[in-house]
Amino acid sequence: MKKLLLGIVIAAVLTGCSSDPEKLQTANDSYQKYAEDVPGFSPLNSGGVTLPRQSNLYELPAEIKKGATVDIRPPSTPLAIIKNSLTQFDGERALIVYSDQQAAVYNLQQVQRLLKEDGINSNINGLVLLSDWAPTGRADDSAGTEIRYKIEQINANGASALAVSVQQMRRDGVIFTPDVAAKQRYTSDRLNRLVAALTEAYNKQQQDLSSTVVGAFQSGLITDNNGRLALAMDATFAQAWSKLASALPQLGFDTVSEVAGRGQRELKYKPLDKSEWLRFGVNRPDLEKGTYNLQISAVGKQSAAVLSDEDGKVLNEDAAKAVYNALGQLLAH
Repeated sequence: MKKLLLGIVIAAVLTGCSSDPEKLQTANDSYQKYAEDVPGFSPLNSGGVTLPRQSNLYELPAEIKKGATVDIRPPSTPLAIIKNSLTQFDGERALIVYSDQQAAVYNLQQVQRLLKEDGINSNINGLVLLSDWAPTGRADDSAGTEIRYKIEQINANGASALAVSVQQMRRDGVIFTPDVAAKQRYTSDRLNRLVAALTEAYNKQQQDLSSTVVGAFQSGLITDNNGRLALAMDATFAQAWSKLASALPQLGFDTVSEVAGRGQRELKYKPLDKSEWLRFGVNRPDLEKGTYNLQISAVGKQSAAVLSDEDGKVLNEDAAKAVYNALGQLLAH
């Protein structure tokens, strides 16, 4: 009996595993028949509950319209490059505030010099500088983008400031009004470049002065472009500045303060005995005890010095010749 049942099972299995191609390609339950038996579904009865609907917030529009060009460049900000300085953009101007003592380095005259070196002409009226049309200097701007800058020097309560604003702006000859982001970008960028250049020049000058080895050099009397009697020196500014620092005290002129960036020295004069001046082959000049100012200017690879009184008036001719000739003796040794 058991053998009979086992034979029936084996025969059924072999029948299901038939290798007949036609039977392998068909089945009792065809897809077409199955599709007919798919039940339909009726809408879900919410039972009075409001079901959320699909949001169309992120649906793509059927037609994408090209909008206005957007400047994605981040705005620049004024940097506190000067030691102990403060910076700000007030919506129109990028400015940097620093101590009044540093105004000798950071002022409109120095700014005008830098602009001229970049081929940009400008005019100073009081404490306001207006530049001619100038390129922005940014690599990400087209060549036709130009700006007329307004640069102000502000002095108040022992502090000074430089403020840069856009006077006018044009692109390909068409004048337009920049938005606040553009004003911040261009004014901050120009201010940062000016202050960085002035700082670099000042630091280099101080380094040159401290490392300058000064020997003897010749000098002589000249009349400068302003008609003043001056001492011309066959030496660079750094050499003249350093050598005069040791020569002036021997004539009774002690340095009270100095600003190398402007070539200025404030001196206190105390008359020496007549015999001291005779050592240099000159008579003692008729100078009153008090404050005097020495201005040293660079003229190419040479330099010149002009001595004036406290009010900025040059010395009379006899006094100037005596001082300059005596200095010339000291500088030659």
